[in-house]
Amino acid sequence: MVGACLAALSPADAQPPRINTDELPRLEAFSHATRVGDLIFVAGTLGTVGQSFDLAPGGIGPQTTQALRNIETILEAAGSDLAHLAKCTVYLTDMANFERMNVAWVAVLGGSPPARATIESPTLALGAAVEIECIAQRRN
Repeated sequence: MVGACLAALSPADAQPPRINTDELPRLEAFSHATRVGDLIFVAGTLGTVGQSFDLAPGGIGPQTTQALRNIETILEAAGSDLAHLAKCTVYLTDMANFERMNVAWVAVLGGSPPARATIESPTLALGAAVEIECIAQRRN
């Protein structure tokens, strides 16, 4: 069913547009996001600062805030924003950080956040405490 829906959104031989921004670092093996129709699939994003691979200092709260700001930058490049987030998955290296991550999450996204799952992962790239991937809708 999903395959049929995706096929209807674009010709079978057309590659979905890849979205990358020069404002954030990126490994060659990843795109920041891919757009399929009006949906934007944001790759797992860390709380890196600026164009470096340095993580925001201060642990889970600042890294969560920075990851969401980085997602905001990616969404802007893709024609969307945080208000159009539909679903996110948060990966934490320690579920003991769940409450502190939630405080930062609500501070950025407010009281009506998107649907979300939170999963514990033993390790994340760069030694990050949190990684967030999202699906958003393009602004009309």
